[in-house]
Amino acid sequence: MKKILLSACFALLSFSTNAQEIPTTVVKSEVFKDEYKFSSIILVEDDGSGGILIVRSYQGGVFSSGSGYYFEHYDSNMKLIKEYEYEMRQKKSDKTKTYGDILGVILDDKNIRLIEYVYDKSNKAFICNALSSNINDFNFTSQELFRVSSEEIQRSPIISFMGIGSGARNYDGDAGANMIVNEDRSAFAITLDIKDKSAETHKLFLFDKSLNKKIDHTFKRDIKDKKFRYENIDVSKDGTTLYILGKVYTDEKKNKKEGGKYQFELTRITKDSEKTQVFDTEEHFSSSLKTIIFEDRVTCIGFYSDRKDSRFKGISYFELDPQSLAIKKSKFNPFTEQFIIDKYGKEKDKELKFLSFKKILITPTNEIVFNAEEFYITTQYVSNGMNGGGYTRTIYHYDDIVSAKINTSGDIAWARNINKRQSTSGDDSYISYTSTLKGNDTYFFINTGEKVKKLKNDRIQFGQTSTKKSNLNVIKINPNGDFDYQEILDDKDNDVPFMVSDGAITGNSVIFIGRKGKKKQLLKVTL
Repeated sequence: MKKILLSACFALLSFSTNAQEIPTTVVKSEVFKDEYKFSSIILVEDDGSGGILIVRSYQGGVFSSGSGYYFEHYDSNMKLIKEYEYEMRQKKSDKTKTYGDILGVILDDKNIRLIEYVYDKSNKAFICNALSSNINDFNFTSQELFRVSSEEIQRSPIISFMGIGSGARNYDGDAGANMIVNEDRSAFAITLDIKDKSAETHKLFLFDKSLNKKIDHTFKRDIKDKKFRYENIDVSKDGTTLYILGKVYTDEKKNKKEGGKYQFELTRITKDSEKTQVFDTEEHFSSSLKTIIFEDRVTCIGFYSDRKDSRFKGISYFELDPQSLAIKKSKFNPFTEQFIIDKYGKEKDKELKFLSFKKILITPTNEIVFNAEEFYITTQYVSNGMNGGGYTRTIYHYDDIVSAKINTSGDIAWARNINKRQSTSGDDSYISYTSTLKGNDTYFFINTGEKVKKLKNDRIQFGQTSTKKSNLNVIKINPNGDFDYQEILDDKDNDVPFMVSDGAITGNSVIFIGRKGKKKQLLKVTL
């Protein structure tokens, strides 16, 4: 069923009351039921004919064990054309292979590829395979990409799918295998933590989407594993170069009087070379940096503080030459006055806590939109009223959205704070947000279960949502940093609540999955 919802948006903050409409086209699939309760979208690709291919991972609950992947091909109206289930189950006749996992999924024209990582008992080796099939028949065949002796591997693999995009993810505990896909989805890297007591060591493999191997490299840093933290491992847009960003705690930095007792190291790896650049955040603290690769520059960006890592003052920016890694710029941009007014209602010299990086977006003019969220965890003791008994409840808070645009000179063009108060003790898929770009406009999709709250000083706040009441909203920030919002789906019009934090981007559309029990539905919102 196709619905087009064009509704007037409201004035936001202190901007003009003559707000523009935010046109969106909303299309829903039929409501359907899976055998398994839990499912999430891991890949969405245009099929070249107006339709889309969706890959969903699933796993069973307490009473229905199992895991695997659903492949679904939809037309432009979200009508299902073809579907296929790939179940992750070891055959009883196959005693040589211990079930591992799928590291990731990549599409090569009409060929879908599952990148599998398993342990072969008979050869005592970890093997990486590509399971490939045409999307028209889903007849999978296997091709070995590489294998590594089990004696080389650090320990039993902690396997992680690193997602689609630039590969900018935190590595907190880097054992096992990880997969990173580049921005254009034309190449992917596999990283393996290698056993070495004296040095931090990783094996790196780079393939294009047609499975041609481009790099087979061992990265080694003469420092203990716990003193080297992987910030990012990124694949260049052209699929020929790897960039590794590490946060390194060296003996030399222990004696530093001000700022963090660490340094950042960016390493560039090609088929035939390895080069490293070291840079420091001086008297500032930067708890983490993210790498963004352009054709003419490599940038590292993150939040910084003048006191300690959890209290943020602004955004740090480093620019390096993509070939030599020479440092061209180093800037520390404090948050703007407008941002502080958004956050606190008046100018206030106050630092932020608990900012969690969410996503980096690149505009058509190569400006950087850096998005984050105030995320923190609290606990609460709940008494059952009987003999002093009770339990401790963990609460996950997803509060204000932080968005900033960095221009090509490394300066803040604008920084905005969107007030939001949301928390949960259970499934967090229905809160938080998904962000995307269309042209030079930035968009955020969020749920709210109540009317938007008006705050002092012409500000507003998005509130709590739940699976019982969840209205879908879109927020638009224009190139000047002004923004509007509007509701695009009311809860009473939905059969299921949609998981707004798990949106998958394809072109100018965002795909969400909704769930109520085993009942599910897919939603396509086109800007």
